[in-house]
Amino acid sequence: MNEYTIMLIDDDEVDRYLLKRALKSAGYVSYIFEADNGQAAIDFLSNYEDNAKLYPEKFPPIIIFLDINMPLMNGFEFLEAFVKLRTCTRVFDNSMLALYTSSKCEEDKQKVQGYDFVKGYLIKENLTAQNLKRTIESCTI
Repeated sequence: MNEYTIMLIDDDEVDRYLLKRALKSAGYVSYIFEADNGQAAIDFLSNYEDNAKLYPEKFPPIIIFLDINMPLMNGFEFLEAFVKLRTCTRVFDNSMLALYTSSKCEEDKQKVQGYDFVKGYLIKENLTAQNLKRTIESCTI
């Protein structure tokens, strides 16, 4: 089984903990970065040169799990900022995103399909080993 550097972006500490535990139990993780809102994540990702030195072989993350409803910068605002970040630097070309959200809204699912780097949509209450595996596979194929 492959291990990946992963980033979790979610304002709920319990949800981050549950996902982190599931990822580690399934053996998918080589390293996990965390941010509690979209702005903190963009700030972290934008600091590529320093992070590449601090975390050699671990930065940038390959898979990013993103919540939709967060303070400061929500998931949709993060996606727009991430598009700009990807345009400015080719560093994140291999980074794929999966939404990790409590939203079951079809409109939200449709909205994220416009981003070619968003490969999965995992509803928090449906966090099972099988659903997690399916989401990871959709991000790495």
